[in-house]
Amino acid sequence: MIDHSRNFATQIVEQLYRQPSLRKDLANGLTSLHYPDFSSDIISMQVWVKAGSIHEGKHLGSGLSHFLEHMLFKGTGQREGKAIAREVQELGGQINAYTTYDRTVYYINAPATAFAQVAEMLSDLIFNSTLPAAELEKERDVILREIDMGLDDPDRCLHQALFNTAFKKHPYREPVIGHRALFKKVTRDTLWDYYKTHYVPNNMVVCLAGAIEPADCDAVIETYFGKAERQCLPSVYIQPEPMQLAARRNDLIGDYNVFRGTVSF
Repeated sequence: MIDHSRNFATQIVEQLYRQPSLRKDLANGLTSLHYPDFSSDIISMQVWVKAGSIHEGKHLGSGLSHFLEHMLFKGTGQREGKAIAREVQELGGQINAYTTYDRTVYYINAPATAFAQVAEMLSDLIFNSTLPAAELEKERDVILREIDMGLDDPDRCLHQALFNTAFKKHPYREPVIGHRALFKKVTRDTLWDYYKTHYVPNNMVVCLAGAIEPADCDAVIETYFGKAERQCLPSVYIQPEPMQLAARRNDLIGDYNVFRGTVSF
């Protein structure tokens, strides 16, 4: 019988925090975290970029971070967009990414024997993407449909209503994917400036878990991530949330009675 008590959940979290991980700070400011695990001959390598929706500054609410996540898969100086996924599949791995409020994460899961190739591909994706103009409007249409799907999804509507009601000043109140009207105005120049400003080594953490020796991990990450130059980072002001002094309520009623819900605080 599985114990679903709060105490059991706490024990699991505490056990995870006690797992031994090896940290190394590169000269260019990038942080490397490595958890050696030889229980299976696989690896999971992730690049965490500290560039989420709350870091978009004057473009807050435009979905800039999420848009950039999509565009990074459209090609680099040495790889066409389709070649990225094809190369990962040929290695027996899978590649994906996600964007949230405080980070954008790119990851590849693959056999441990492919570690060097995985590191090279991720570094190429992160540092050398070209954001081809020909793909920009195609991907904009994809995300606009994604936004529209979210507006038709009761769960997403409730989630947005929750954060919009709970936060009145903090940027958590803005949707990660962006507001439709603001997203439509994002230009390639804006996207490029955001990319070159935030996708720098001193704004990243490379995480590796799997069957790789520490010395091999350090050498490969230094080879493919250590050459990028440290850059100045903009200061991002996160407006503090004032204390809630009264109850808040937000009632939602969808078209054709598709959705009815209430958020209260």
